[in-house]
Parts: sequence; C-alpha cells; structure tokens
Amino acid sequence: MAGKVAAAPAKARSWIWAQGLACGLLVATAPPLAVTLAVLFAPAAAALVVAMENGRRIGRVLLVYGLAAALPWLDVLWNSARDWAACLDLLGGMRLVGLCWGAQAAGWLLAEGIPLVSRLVLETRVRARVARLRDARGRLEEEWGLLEEGRGGARRLAPDA
Repeated sequence: MAGKVAAAPAKARSWIWAQGLACGLLVATAPPLAVTLAVLFAPAAAALVVAMENGRRIGRVLLVYGLAAALPWLDVLWNSARDWAACLDLLGGMRLVGLCWGAQAAGWLLAEGIPLVSRLVLETRVRARVARLRDARGRLEEEWGLLEEGRGGARRLAPDA
C-alpha cells in the first residue's frame, strides 16, 4: 500500500519534468512560435497553474477550445515558427488572440455552467415527480378510504389485514 502512495508523486514529477523539457525544447528551437502559443493559451495555462484541484479539468477544456479557435491559423503558426515578423503580425492584429481567448472563455463558461444547469434541471424534474406522486397518493388514500377525520385533522389509517 505504501508503494502505491509513494509512486504517484514520482509519476507526477516525471510528467512535469517531461512537460518542462518539451517547453524548453520549443523555446530553444522556435521562440516566435513559443511566444505566440504562450499568448494564445495564457488563460488555459493560468487555469492549469492556479487552481490545482478543479483547474486541471477546466484547463484541459480551455486548451481544447483554444486549439479549436486556432485551427484556421495553424498553417501560419507552423510556418512562422522562426519568423518574428509573422509572430508579431499574428499577435498584433488581435484577431487570433481575441478569438482564442473568447473560445477559452466560452469553454470556461460551459465547463462551469453545464453542471449547474443540469443540476437545476434534474432537481426541477425530481420536484415535479414528487408533487405528482404526492397527488396520486392523496387520490388513492381518498379513494380507498385510508383517511380518518379526527381532532388533529386527517390521519392515515392502517389498511385492514
């Protein structure tokens, strides 16, 4: 049991090390592309770094939405890997940045809002069903004569055995 607990942090450390190595390799070989990607996916990176518990799920959703927004420019991004002029042109126009950040904001709203909306819908459906079942129970009790009027109001009688 202790071996499994100790293995998890080592696995996480090696994953963080591999990500750091990949980022370092990208910065060393294609700095303009690294800067462009850092600006485009800054909200997702912030979500991954800041909120460790829920942020990983939200950060991944933000990355997917940001990548979907950046797909039309993928050819330009790839070809501008070593061209600072193209990098600054992409970032200076703010169209790509605004679209990627907007898509990530939409992803964040969906990731945070869908559970809330689904919970509200489910609770509303459950409350409506409970009300229908209570009405049906009341009608059946009345029909079968299981209610007796007394000093304290109507009370249920045990059915005859």
